[in-house]
Amino acid sequence: MNIRENKWVRKMTESQPVEKLVPRIVEQYTEHPRGWRVIHTPTGDMLIFGPDVNYQLRLIELSPFSFTGVGMEIDAPELNDDEITAAPEFGLRPLDENDIHNLIAVIMGQSSRIPQIGEIVRRTPVSPAQLERSDVRHILSGPVLSRPDLTAFSPEVIRRQYELKRQAMTIFRERYPQRAGMYF
Repeated sequence: MNIRENKWVRKMTESQPVEKLVPRIVEQYTEHPRGWRVIHTPTGDMLIFGPDVNYQLRLIELSPFSFTGVGMEIDAPELNDDEITAAPEFGLRPLDENDIHNLIAVIMGQSSRIPQIGEIVRRTPVSPAQLERSDVRHILSGPVLSRPDLTAFSPEVIRRQYELKRQAMTIFRERYPQRAGMYF
């Protein structure tokens, strides 16, 4: 079923707090874990390309495990450039004990079997629900492409980037005034 044919049919045209938007993205990924790609910048900008829907977000990290910010659904046909579509799909991939052993050996310099990582990334991504139903102890999440900025994309992406940054800072200052005063 195409995402546009189900409950996600309404198009977001305005930004939303990421606390509301990210669960929606996760639910969409859970329903259709194939075809996702993710790009982020060190400053908190993200582009998420799904099989039928795309998002642009601005995140402000609160801790290593939490964040705030804003994001919106975007029409992004101009973003389907070769770099993005050639990248491996983002996803959750179960790892077995042999995978972990081989990855540690590569990291520790005890093996040069780098193709193991490529083999894992080529595996079909699975949904969080599939992981919960299985006896998986280790998961590889990603890949997430990193860029220094989003200026290589369209002027519309850059315009939204500045607007989302402004809105994210407003939310941050309202929700965390003492923290915002420390940093900004």
